[in-house]
Amino acid sequence: MQNPCVRICKWVLFVPIIATALFGFLTYSFAVPPAQQVRPRLAVLVVFDQMRADYLTRWQSLFGDGGIRRLQTEGAWFQNCNYPYADTVTATGHASMLTGCSPDRHGIIGNEWYDREAGAEVSCVASDRYRRVPPAGANATGKKSAKEGASPERLLAPTVGDVLKEATGGRARVVSLSFKDRSAVLPAGRHPDACYWFSGSTAEAITSTYYRDRIHSWVADFNRAHQVDQWFHKEWTRLRPELDYAHFSGPDDVAGEGNGSGQGRTFPHPFGAADKSKPTSSYYGALYNSPFANEVLLNLVERAIDAEHLGTQDTPDLLCVSFSSNDAIGHCYGPDSQEVLDVTLRSDLIVRDLLNYLDAKVGKGCYVLALTADHGVCPLPEVVRAQGKDAGRIIPSAWPKQANAFLKETFARKEDKSNWIEAFSPPWIYLNKQVLRKQGLKEEEVERALANWLVKQPGIQSAYTRTQLLGELPKDDAVGRTVQRSFYPARSGEVAGVMKPYFFMWGTMTGTTHGSPHPYDTHVPLLVYGPGIEGGARDEAVTPQAIAAIFAHSLGIPKPAMAEAPLPATLQMAH
Repeated sequence: MQNPCVRICKWVLFVPIIATALFGFLTYSFAVPPAQQVRPRLAVLVVFDQMRADYLTRWQSLFGDGGIRRLQTEGAWFQNCNYPYADTVTATGHASMLTGCSPDRHGIIGNEWYDREAGAEVSCVASDRYRRVPPAGANATGKKSAKEGASPERLLAPTVGDVLKEATGGRARVVSLSFKDRSAVLPAGRHPDACYWFSGSTAEAITSTYYRDRIHSWVADFNRAHQVDQWFHKEWTRLRPELDYAHFSGPDDVAGEGNGSGQGRTFPHPFGAADKSKPTSSYYGALYNSPFANEVLLNLVERAIDAEHLGTQDTPDLLCVSFSSNDAIGHCYGPDSQEVLDVTLRSDLIVRDLLNYLDAKVGKGCYVLALTADHGVCPLPEVVRAQGKDAGRIIPSAWPKQANAFLKETFARKEDKSNWIEAFSPPWIYLNKQVLRKQGLKEEEVERALANWLVKQPGIQSAYTRTQLLGELPKDDAVGRTVQRSFYPARSGEVAGVMKPYFFMWGTMTGTTHGSPHPYDTHVPLLVYGPGIEGGARDEAVTPQAIAAIFAHSLGIPKPAMAEAPLPATLQMAH
């Protein structure tokens, strides 16, 4: 059956033609109400993990007409889009987009954090209550995977998907797909119809018993096809060998770049050891650290659109897609690398192919799409220092020991061999409250002393205590307010440190990362495309959380209950 949205859209196009033929002879004019815009039957969230906003301007001339540039010209291009909180990591970004709020409300303060009740660090979506589906078998190394299931139970705010399910009596279809578990789980909300990510050791699509006991048949068919193995014994070469990559990015071999999964620092990058007869975990690691994992995910997305009949029913649906390879490549080679340029050019083709598929299957004008990123990334310190600026990596393992020694020396009233630092889960330091009580100390006093010590450490710009964050910060403390939006009392520690620009916590001496309130981490793209949206660039200050309001308005449903980001003022939409 033809999509009713497509039929109505065609009829709307013929109305002015018929009217002109019948009444063109009249010499007077009269007002004719505009044709009612049909609501989209599908909302699509597209995330490129770690795609900085400046990539879209820096390399705009290199994009084709049908991908990112189509969204820039035919859709609303918000060039001043920033996350309003400090801990800019994958989980916080993916939890924020469709809840419409920040970690201080939705509770996802990081990829991991320390759980005092459990006495251990917990992952944002990992759960011992559930198992992976299909069950873990022997992976490519011959070892049995112990990876557990996942769930959205730690997400404390409803998403657009949750509201859509309620508004349609459960009839709407909600599908969320990514290579990372947290990137699939968190945007989807509580009751998606399909939520899948990929096993790290075998690169097969998996889910969790939280969602269902067996994978969908279309996912099983996808896994049996072994599309992930097609690059075995091949190489990642430049997409456009005729292009001067060094002119648009930088040299191919730069100090500080990583080695990937045995891929080396320069093009071409091999996929796994040449002497292996079949793919191993090293090959799957190399695939993930290349643009081609994004192609694998796009294939799964196309299967989902077909099998779940997305955008073809009477009720609107939601599709969430997060492409993860950009993040792995950026961490390894840095934002000024030829590798990041190449994956961005290939991401343009991913967008083109996805838009064409949606046009064919759902109908142009019958879906609304938002493209964004969960965070940016810091340049390699070696690149920054070559520009005459200060930069560096701080090894995180040294902090707890030094902080513990400082607190003992400052406050111990009697001999104590206990650890005064219960845990360190960057950026949060968790004090051992039992030791403080035993020593007869006030938490606020110890917090303040630790924060004062912290700001004297290399690479630290500022530090904030729990007491400060629970109160009112000075109005001119913009950084402090971003830390407040990352603070959830039941999960955060007692002191948080903020790194100086171009410094970051990192466990190795190569590669780079993100997680700061600085613009290179907070500034991300926001492109919105769909019926009734006027194309062109906007300079309005917005956040990615505005997507929740945009989708809700477009689909004709209420905003999620805890959403705080408003509909952008410069976004002209129907309805």
